[in-house]
Amino acid sequence: MGNMTTKSLSPRELRIWHAFLAMGEDVLERVGRDIANATELSGPEFGVLSRLAAIGKGEMRQHELATVLGWEKGRLSHQLSRMQKRKLIERRPADGRGTWVALTKVGREKLEYALPVRAESVRRNLLSRLSAEQIDTIVRVSNLLGDEE
Repeated sequence: MGNMTTKSLSPRELRIWHAFLAMGEDVLERVGRDIANATELSGPEFGVLSRLAAIGKGEMRQHELATVLGWEKGRLSHQLSRMQKRKLIERRPADGRGTWVALTKVGREKLEYALPVRAESVRRNLLSRLSAEQIDTIVRVSNLLGDEE
């Protein structure tokens, strides 16, 4: 269970933690809302479609998609079932075992419509509100935090 004598976060440490969380959540929520309003795609649906297009050139094995998204198999499976009903993706057996996930015509059209909406929203909700120096700092901090210890 770890060391139970570890001090709890100080008020200052808590402020930093909450600022860090709020920074990402606020922008993600606004961008997600803009995409949903324009395209009726949920955040997770957009995530699946955009990864399929960018990384898989339109199709990927389901287990690779789960890895790229950082989702458990069960969560992805449920999400893909919902998306299949909406004709956004299709699934077919892969050679031997596993499943291919592919964009449908509908999924591709929705994604193509959503990408400029996302671009505009990211520029409005994030990039235009920061200086070049602040953006560079965020990128540096992200790279530091993303490095394995």
